[in-house]
Amino acid sequence: MKRLFLLALLVSAVGFAQNTKATVLFDYDQFVLTDNAKEKLKEVVSKLDLSQLQSVELNGNTDADGNSKYNVTLSKNRANEVLNYLVTKGIPAEKIQLKFEGENKPIAENASDKGKQQNRRVEITFAIAEKEYTNTIFNQLEKESQFFTGKSNEVITITGKEGTKITIPKNALKKANGKYAIGKIDIELQEFYQKSEAVAANLHTMSDGIMLESGGMIYIKATAKGEELQLKKGAVMTLEMASKNNPNDMQTFYGYPKEDKTVDWSTDDNTIVTEEENWSTYAVFYQDGIKQRDTVYTERSTKKSFKRATTDAEKVSAISSTILQSTKLGWINCDRFYDVPDKTDLFVNIDMKYKPEIRLVFKDINSIMSGHIDKNNRLVLGGIPVGKKATLMAFSCIENEVYFATKEIVIDKNAPVGLELQKTSVAEFKTALQQLN
Repeated sequence: MKRLFLLALLVSAVGFAQNTKATVLFDYDQFVLTDNAKEKLKEVVSKLDLSQLQSVELNGNTDADGNSKYNVTLSKNRANEVLNYLVTKGIPAEKIQLKFEGENKPIAENASDKGKQQNRRVEITFAIAEKEYTNTIFNQLEKESQFFTGKSNEVITITGKEGTKITIPKNALKKANGKYAIGKIDIELQEFYQKSEAVAANLHTMSDGIMLESGGMIYIKATAKGEELQLKKGAVMTLEMASKNNPNDMQTFYGYPKEDKTVDWSTDDNTIVTEEENWSTYAVFYQDGIKQRDTVYTERSTKKSFKRATTDAEKVSAISSTILQSTKLGWINCDRFYDVPDKTDLFVNIDMKYKPEIRLVFKDINSIMSGHIDKNNRLVLGGIPVGKKATLMAFSCIENEVYFATKEIVIDKNAPVGLELQKTSVAEFKTALQQLN
């Protein structure tokens, strides 16, 4: 009898989670693979990402000719033949599962030679795990820190390049073991006042999903001989923000990094230095290590008393500044809760295979919101003010390739928005971010 071996290949995939299927067809009463069949199997395996391979299932079958017990053995031999070949191609034997059905699972009628040939087969299913991509976009956008030094037994006063003024009282820093820091203190500072820089640093203005309006964010870290320090209990650090003419209900928000490496903001343990007292706003500052209180704005009186500001320009700056205090180092945000009387949820339609970051950046509010995946596996931004103009953007960096999408929108109730990622460069993406400012 002429020997005939055929190989049929079937591949199916849904998104990046896929099963690859192959079917090997055998001639009558045979189980040895021909060279042609091996080449076909080799081609299938070469297209697989074996690092993502979870399992392989082999299911041996026969036609209905002959003894059913014999056919079970024949189907087992066919499955084993395919197993042995796959092992030679680098697939671990422990990932391969065997089934042998004999003549019990026909896919065609056994009344014709053509039908019998379809039944003499081994069905192969390669279970491939969904490929996990890591979005490294923020590694491309890291902002350089500023560095300062001071002494533990002196008041430490620093001014950042963007204008943030920070005062730390003397003897206010302690180590993790509770002991006071002694000697030289190293200070690291990052300032974020522009929307572009906040987006690039993976920052948003939300507190447990609730929209905030920001007057600027900073990150401050203190160390002594490489050991990280914190403010001691009862110590207060003063911050004069570089942003001007903020609303008068700004508060100190503390940042808590989350698993997704974003920062969530909370108002715990904060006190506002600026306070209204007899229609006046006061600022606390330090002069020669002594705590002072300075009148920086008086609503009813035209007379202004300045102990700190010595020139007209400094007086104007003091009047328009927001001065807060903090009991912690780390991430600090000058924020207020933004009242949203008419709000909606914004659903974004986008291919999620590259794990894009989603940001909604408002035009006339210093606010940046991020999205999340809801229980129905939809990408949504919640509690969005209706009627506001904003820039919706998505971005990702996968295997050194940058992808970006943006759209100018006006928030409409329950109206989904579609975005399509396009490949771009880091430089082009940074230029697009600058348009947010």
